[in-house]
Amino acid sequence: MNKNKEMAKKISTIGDEAFEKLKSLQIPPYPKYYHNTFMDILIESNDTDIVDLSEKYKYLFSNEDTDLILKESCFHITKESISEFEKSNINLKNISNENIIDIDGIKKEPNNIHMTQILAGFNTFQQQILKELDDADETITRLKLEIEKLERESNIDPLTKTYNRRALIKDLEEITTVGEDRTLDMQFIIFDADDFKNINDTFGHVAGDKTLIFMTRLIENSIRKGVRVYRYGGEEFVVLLNRSELENCEKIVQRVIKNTDESKLLYRGDTIHLTLSAGITNHKKGDTVESIIERADKALYIAKADGKNCYRIGK
Repeated sequence: MNKNKEMAKKISTIGDEAFEKLKSLQIPPYPKYYHNTFMDILIESNDTDIVDLSEKYKYLFSNEDTDLILKESCFHITKESISEFEKSNINLKNISNENIIDIDGIKKEPNNIHMTQILAGFNTFQQQILKELDDADETITRLKLEIEKLERESNIDPLTKTYNRRALIKDLEEITTVGEDRTLDMQFIIFDADDFKNINDTFGHVAGDKTLIFMTRLIENSIRKGVRVYRYGGEEFVVLLNRSELENCEKIVQRVIKNTDESKLLYRGDTIHLTLSAGITNHKKGDTVESIIERADKALYIAKADGKNCYRIGK
């Protein structure tokens, strides 16, 4: 019990420090900014007990809840779909029971048949069935639209509005399936912000977020319309160029790096100078998602080692 109290006290202390740091930097304590600042202080503390606790209970210490939200939304839609299906089944059964026509009785006493009543019964049955089917169709259409919207949102990075890692892996899987037995004219580019941690440490996480958005726009403005940009990691972005030769890809990367180096981002009166390093690789016959990313990552690592603000090609 004493250990739990001590742990709680340590966490509260880190929490207070996080609020004070945000206040000193004039950053509003929104959950995202508070979380990032809290985790920075936690890591700097080198308190193994707290670090171990954060690893054990990641759901308490992490703000990466996109997958959780996605799962909850899918569960909600699935639950509603089953409920609506059950409701339709019950309604159809009730309609059928309410409109039973005694066929055997009609056969036994054909002279007592009242055609008007029978036709009226058929019409009522038909109208009720059609209404129920229309209602079910409307519900199905609404649920399909919700699923399509959820699918789109699940592929978008909420900060930069680029495609996210999930979408990248999905697209690469399709590409590698097509390219199992042949080489494709596809170039894979990974950009990484140089010394991004220094920007966060110097100007704060709000400035870091603005820098990532700024970086996204620079990349998007340097490539042709319709080409997808993906946020692969924290400050790593990927571009896939289909039907493109290496020479053309190099020109695009050179333009992105040059435009970034020559651009200046103003934040609270300060100028943030951003540079990018990049790794390039082309698709090869029999490539996997992992092999493409690994080659580009190695090329990026070499670019960083060679002084940054440059690109290298992975063979």
